[in-house]
Amino acid sequence: MTLVVDRVTSGYGDRSVVAEISFTIEPGRIMALFGHNGAGKSTILKSLLGLIPVSSGTITLDGHNLERLPVTERVEHGLRLLPEGRGVFPELTVEENLAVVSAANPGRDGGAITASQVLELFPALAERRQALAGNMSGGQQQMLALGLAIIGSPRCLLLEEPSVGLQPDLVEHLFAQISRICRELGVSAILIEHKIASAMKIVDDVLIINTGEVVFYGSNEETRRTDIWKFF
Repeated sequence: MTLVVDRVTSGYGDRSVVAEISFTIEPGRIMALFGHNGAGKSTILKSLLGLIPVSSGTITLDGHNLERLPVTERVEHGLRLLPEGRGVFPELTVEENLAVVSAANPGRDGGAITASQVLELFPALAERRQALAGNMSGGQQQMLALGLAIIGSPRCLLLEEPSVGLQPDLVEHLFAQISRICRELGVSAILIEHKIASAMKIVDDVLIINTGEVVFYGSNEETRRTDIWKFF
């Protein structure tokens, strides 16, 4: 279930946006992906998921090479995206959202995370299972989006700015849930987040990129011995 990204270069057309990116994430660990606007953070996530082609380098998850596979097969292997802006179906109820995504992600090896388990993880969603997703608060919608991302057999969550639009107390609650899911389910995660101080409370490793290249890669502990702010 280890994600290994080895010297990946990708971009749009003939223009490379990220170059020679390498990192490894073990099961149950969370890696923060930091960098200024336009540094290439979203490009990395899109490259992992197959939305942008990789021109060189390799991506392996649980020993499977992914860099030439279509998006659908990468999802089947366990990559899951929580997009910026809350990936829910606003015109469907909570229960219907869960049912639709469950049908599309049956899971493998008998260890699939079900809609019922998602409701157990998030009691607030269970209480509002008949509510339209679009009528819920931003925090509740983001919790539902996270629940949808883990249905099936997730191996690695790709989390893009999950705190956008949330009040500070809801940010802390959401991050606590992300940490809990990764630790308890053995799922790894890449977290793009502009609320750096909050993110640092839950991440194990930090990757900082600048103009498409890695300028810092180390553990959370190592960041305390490094002035990481000089990289922004």
